[in-house]
Amino acid sequence: MQYDKKKIEEVCKECEKKTQISYKYTFFSPRYKSIHDIEIGRSRILKGWLNLLLENLYLLYEEIRNEITAFKKWLFPREDKIYRNQVDGQIVGRITFARKNDETRPIHHLHLEVWARTRLFQWRKLSEGMTDMHGHFSLPYDLRIARRWRYKKKLHFEIYETVHRYDKEGNPKPYYQLFKKLLFPKKDLIGMRYSLGRIMLFYWEYRSDTTVPRVFIKKQGEDAPEYYTKDRLDALYQQTIPYELIKLKHLEQLELAPETISFQQIQEDYPINLTRCIEKKLPGYTRSDEWLGKRMMNGMNRAYFEDVPGESDAFYVKYFGLCRYDHNDEYALPTSRAKFKLQEDGHILPIEIELEGPLSAFEKDPWIKRKFTPASGDEWEYAKRVVRVNGSFSTELDEHFTGTHLNTEQYAIAAFRNLRINPVATLLLPHLKEVSLVNNTADKILLSDFIPHVTALTPEGISQRTRDLLGMQDWKNWKTIRKISDAHTCAIAEDMFWDILYGFVSDFIDQYQDRIKEHWIEIYKFSEDLLENSVPVFLSDVNLDDLDPRMKALEEERFAFYSGQYGFDPNAARVKRNGLLKAVSPITLSPHFDESRAEEEMRNLKSACAYMIMVASYLHTWINENQYNQLGEVLYSCGGLRFGEKERGIMAPESDLSISPDLTHCTQGLFLANILSRTEYGFITTNNEDDVNPELIRRLLDKEKEFKELHVDIHAIESRTNI
Repeated sequence: MQYDKKKIEEVCKECEKKTQISYKYTFFSPRYKSIHDIEIGRSRILKGWLNLLLENLYLLYEEIRNEITAFKKWLFPREDKIYRNQVDGQIVGRITFARKNDETRPIHHLHLEVWARTRLFQWRKLSEGMTDMHGHFSLPYDLRIARRWRYKKKLHFEIYETVHRYDKEGNPKPYYQLFKKLLFPKKDLIGMRYSLGRIMLFYWEYRSDTTVPRVFIKKQGEDAPEYYTKDRLDALYQQTIPYELIKLKHLEQLELAPETISFQQIQEDYPINLTRCIEKKLPGYTRSDEWLGKRMMNGMNRAYFEDVPGESDAFYVKYFGLCRYDHNDEYALPTSRAKFKLQEDGHILPIEIELEGPLSAFEKDPWIKRKFTPASGDEWEYAKRVVRVNGSFSTELDEHFTGTHLNTEQYAIAAFRNLRINPVATLLLPHLKEVSLVNNTADKILLSDFIPHVTALTPEGISQRTRDLLGMQDWKNWKTIRKISDAHTCAIAEDMFWDILYGFVSDFIDQYQDRIKEHWIEIYKFSEDLLENSVPVFLSDVNLDDLDPRMKALEEERFAFYSGQYGFDPNAARVKRNGLLKAVSPITLSPHFDESRAEEEMRNLKSACAYMIMVASYLHTWINENQYNQLGEVLYSCGGLRFGEKERGIMAPESDLSISPDLTHCTQGLFLANILSRTEYGFITTNNEDDVNPELIRRLLDKEKEFKELHVDIHAIESRTNI
């Protein structure tokens, strides 16, 4: 069915506005006790007025307790004054990491303080300092003052993390946050030196059980290197509860009275998304060739358009399937190659789709290929659906989880382990926080309990694929996605944000270059941790000649396509460590700033810092905020299509529910699409925690109108990868 262009634009604009999600929260709204209560199945949720009353009373108790603690701090303040008449003693020791194979590595530039408390509960600072580059510390103190009778028997040795925020005038200011406290008897201070020995901290340690760099977390919320703020958790709970209640209702119906629930009911119980809204007003439009082209250009998938040899106005979009990854036999995952032709108005239309691999449970040949065109009738419609589903799968696992979440985490671990007094810490750390916590939760909810049950890949296959795709992520010579026309607003907006961001980062580094050079050792250690733990470049550790010639050709095709898709420069000079060619390029190879290479060193630092912030903020936001529009209608797109029991397999109409997710996975998928799309906290312009540089905010606000014309709301751009 054909629709007037003006009508289409009006409906799409109206639906974009209508599908914006809002939240309401009251005293007796159900709630989680903690983020760890969120599950794909039955989350542990508090319901019922009595339970909620008791929980709110407990929260009130906690609030009163915190107020009392704050009052005590006001009543007995810690004056920033060292009580010392002379220096006749030193408190010495060394601080290192604690994990196996890491226990000899020192932790540098940790802020340290020694405090005494009087018998009248007043605080007296006796000394302060920091660890050196070898983890050693030597804190001077006055022996006579430290042993005064008025002080309690034990002194406090405190280890602090450095937190970077901006004051009311917009100036960067470090704050110290207590990480660990040790008590020791004041009576032991009897000589010129008192040794606390080697202190081993479980502090931003790497896991040893993964193939990609991940942080070690014993128990999130209790024993982790970082924690969510209360405001962040409150926002998350309020936003996920409505969808949790919908999911719980469905799961109970499926268990107790399955005859009372249908696919249609499950879909309608969740808030309407963009495709469902448009379909109500323009039936059939979201399944049209035109809509597929528009979504490829400017939707969640953020497609990369590869040139078709010999055709200047044609492009390929490729989503690679099973490849060499471990998989199950229930779900299909063929490789899809969709060919698009550029139109006069700058948009694209699909003209051919090639599917490679089994399309039904009866086919066993992994190399079987079939091509479809608009002349293929119903099969053309089925093939477009396969492209949509494959695109969603690849975008979620390859670009979203691997390209932003895992990619950001590898930089976050290295940064928090090493950046403290270098000004680059102020620049980067606010944008790298929380991702390790999000990824830790995703390990169970997504990678273990959901994706292996709704797609073709097993947990082992997911691990293999994420390692490979992380091997195509690097800051060196990174480029924004290529624009193919003026209608390609996704690419235009991305390029605009990158220009703003790179200019801001460049100016920041120029402004603080003297201090950056002074503490260059932190940049070097940061770079070394990245290198040492980076995965190898994709295929660099594979002997391609050992593969089947067809698999070799496929892998080489993937490498070429991914290079364009991820802005990966295959010709950049990279470094080998332990015999492996590392995917992440070194920022510097010198522990001290090399003035003879000053221009290159600073250029590397600027490019690397801008890339990290770009990935953690804008690139993640683009996919994250568009998930519900792409995955909020299961028949339009989902994680994977089942083979079913018919010979036609996945080449079937949407009415064949045997190839769609079952009802349980249907509600779980819609639940996830909702909670992942909207977080309503931690945006750049709102600067919820005063840690985003005001200059970056100002530069974004200056371009607000231009971004709006490209359908980008700058106030929705996240400051970090926060869910």
